[in-house]
Amino acid sequence: MKTILTTLNAKYIHTSPALRWLYVANKDRFDISFKEFVIKDDIHKLANDLLALNPVIIGLGVYIWNVEQSMALASLLKNQKPEIILIAGGPEVSYEPEFFLRKGFIDFIISGEGEFVLGELLSVLSYNLSGDYSCIDIESVSHRHRINQTVAKANLIKLAGLPSPYQLNEDRDDRKNRYVYFETSRGCPYQCQYCLSSLEKGVRYFPLNHVYQNLEYLIENDARQVKFTDRTFNLNHDRTRAIFDFLISRYRPGLSFQFEIYADLLTEELLSHLNETLLPHYFRFEIGIQSTFEPTNRAIRRKQNFEQISFFVKKLMDGQKVDLHLDLIAGLPYETLERFKKSFDDVFALRPKELQLGFLKMLRGTSLRQNADLFGYQYNHQAPYEITSNNSLTSEELRSIHSAELTLNKYWNSGKFKHTMFSLFESTMYKNRYYAFFDEFGQFFDQNPLSANYHPEDIFLRLHQFLFSKGIDLFEELRKDYYSCYKIRPHGFWDNRLDKKTRKRLLHQISNDKPFLGTYLLNRYIIEKQSAIDDLDENYYLLTVFCADGSRENPLFLSYPKIRLTQKR
Repeated sequence: MKTILTTLNAKYIHTSPALRWLYVANKDRFDISFKEFVIKDDIHKLANDLLALNPVIIGLGVYIWNVEQSMALASLLKNQKPEIILIAGGPEVSYEPEFFLRKGFIDFIISGEGEFVLGELLSVLSYNLSGDYSCIDIESVSHRHRINQTVAKANLIKLAGLPSPYQLNEDRDDRKNRYVYFETSRGCPYQCQYCLSSLEKGVRYFPLNHVYQNLEYLIENDARQVKFTDRTFNLNHDRTRAIFDFLISRYRPGLSFQFEIYADLLTEELLSHLNETLLPHYFRFEIGIQSTFEPTNRAIRRKQNFEQISFFVKKLMDGQKVDLHLDLIAGLPYETLERFKKSFDDVFALRPKELQLGFLKMLRGTSLRQNADLFGYQYNHQAPYEITSNNSLTSEELRSIHSAELTLNKYWNSGKFKHTMFSLFESTMYKNRYYAFFDEFGQFFDQNPLSANYHPEDIFLRLHQFLFSKGIDLFEELRKDYYSCYKIRPHGFWDNRLDKKTRKRLLHQISNDKPFLGTYLLNRYIIEKQSAIDDLDENYYLLTVFCADGSRENPLFLSYPKIRLTQKR
């Protein structure tokens, strides 16, 4: 019975570790293969491509980001080939299997970790040619005649004995262009009420020799970015230190590793060790803070000490070795708009490389969704189930936070405005008023949106216009940030440009003053009119050598003194 496992990833660079584990667990016993798509692919084309392979069974990996497309795909497959057997698995269907079975086109749902459960189901189906599934009774498998609420947990020691899902020939050519998702454990010890991980009891670990052997392979075989999927990577201190040291000893330029870290479990000793031994940008830590309001944290059963977190984060920031990504969630219980602003300012003051501002989603199966009425939650009943209001936040207030999120992502998280942002948050108007800036700029952005076909310089222009409206002059900082985004002189710029005649006369004057400047360097020079900001009566010009070392992080930025161009009268 030919079986194809498939899923729709959010982006091409993503990969599905679940498909690979299911494949290696069953490939020696069944005619099975896997095929990945992305959510932007045309559903009709996907259905035709899959059916062209003549499968008897198709397994779908269903997640919050692809559930709508997955159900549409399943419906098309069933309509075009009614006899096909469709099996769905993944976190989105695991906790409410009856809801998805009622749709009528899914035959079986596997709840939880299905590597070995899938094999049991395929064995039964291979002997059941009648199409009568009513007698099938497999733990963690639901069908329209029987709903099974047990969520499967795979034996990780047994999984570690299988062929490696990280060393498949199918991935060899694309590994350097896509993320590798790697797990050293499964489960979570915490009970955050908004998270599906709170439904898993306990933490299980893969053997360290399995972890080392596969990491060694990835390091030696072109992996570029490895993201550990462990819910709390640093739960076991000794194990964490051992894996960190293993990776540090095998450093390779162009490779990086990302970890989900619970900051309260960090130690000064570990951070000092990382600051002393790591090379910059090799490790990236994602730390979920979510809120700094204790009543909120108690309501979602999240324990954390923000003072301690701040201490550890600042120590990492001072070391300048680990890239930090901090998370906040808008819409948690009891957090009003004013209190959310305080959480934002508390976390932003740590100046992480990225601050991800997420919005609460009422995931199927979570306690918070089951108790939504207690906090007055209104939310979209289609994925991703984002809230629209609650007892503490109105829909209008949530929309304003969305606007602030847009400018946060474009102007802080993008990393393109380092000089401007540093100066801005030292200014009188926005010093220690981080959320106020993104909020006010977000409103300005809503009123002055970019066109669908905007150019990169338009993003700089919007910030220039906003700051100018506030009476803030950061023109030089914006200029420096703009140039540092390119390795060669850009074709356009968002300030007034010189006409060819004026530029020719100015270059002639420069060549007389500085004869050592040859044609090659002049082609890398930007010459702009400076009067747009200072509104001088005379014309002043600035000559800037731009990114001569080809570096975006530390561009060589030299300024020729402002030149007064003698005007002919």
